[in-house]
Amino acid sequence: MSDGSLFFGSPIWTFNWNPPYQAPLRRLVRTGCKGFELTAWSVDMLSYYTPETIGELKAIADGEGLVLTNFFFNLPFSRAANAAMSTVDLDGYKRGMDVAATIGTPVVTSMTPYPFQSEVKPILQRPISQEWSAAVEPQWDWTGEYDAVVDGFARACEIAASADLRVAIEPHPYRWVSSGQGMLRLIERTGAANLGLNFDPSHLFPAGDMPHYVVLALGDRIFNTHFSDNEGHTNAHWRPGRGKIDWKAIFAALQAIGYSGPITLELEDAPGASHWTHFREATAEFDDEMRRGMSYLRAAAAELDITIS
Repeated sequence: MSDGSLFFGSPIWTFNWNPPYQAPLRRLVRTGCKGFELTAWSVDMLSYYTPETIGELKAIADGEGLVLTNFFFNLPFSRAANAAMSTVDLDGYKRGMDVAATIGTPVVTSMTPYPFQSEVKPILQRPISQEWSAAVEPQWDWTGEYDAVVDGFARACEIAASADLRVAIEPHPYRWVSSGQGMLRLIERTGAANLGLNFDPSHLFPAGDMPHYVVLALGDRIFNTHFSDNEGHTNAHWRPGRGKIDWKAIFAALQAIGYSGPITLELEDAPGASHWTHFREATAEFDDEMRRGMSYLRAAAAELDITIS
């Protein structure tokens, strides 16, 4: 992926949120994807990836000409009741990196936690909420909490580096990294050379960022992409062209920094998608949404003489 090439991909979970993933992988390629992403939503879910299952998934990918581009696995944090700070589970993360290395991904993506593992309502509910807020407990140590996040990701990046893996942070509203500036701060504080951004404009845009500014600011720390569209009021994941994000500006920025690799469509809220609210397999309508999203992006890129395979 060093020749400046771009190619379309998709995460497996928009086709089927939970395992098994063999059939969704075969279906994904028929929409026109070359790249794919796998996930483990928790430490317990790592047990799905047995040697036999990994072998089956690799055989399907090789047979279909697919490339594994990313493994989504959150660095696990938890907080005991009434505790002032959260703690990190590095043993669980090490298990995740062992799985990721065995599968053969070059990148592992994680979100940063919500402060103190607090319960923040999904931003999708914001337009219909009369009041929008989040609870605070008096014993919370805000400086100590961020220091714990920095230390956790610094050590997580060391674990990943020992397996020759890069760590991409997915920005998300209300989490410790919700913006390009938050990502730059975490990179600076950890000092980790293998830490970068999973560029997801559908999260950056409603959090107040101009997405193409983030690309230009992060430069070679853009390790992966998740593309979907929204109007900026929520982090809805519609197909590109259905919201207000300026995709031509994004492609111009990616071209300026010399990005190559996957253009991954993560259309979690598109019609027919599998979703964390119901876990049903995606319908045939979703396959069409994927193709229409690729067509729109391909046309936007072509205006800049950029080709996406």
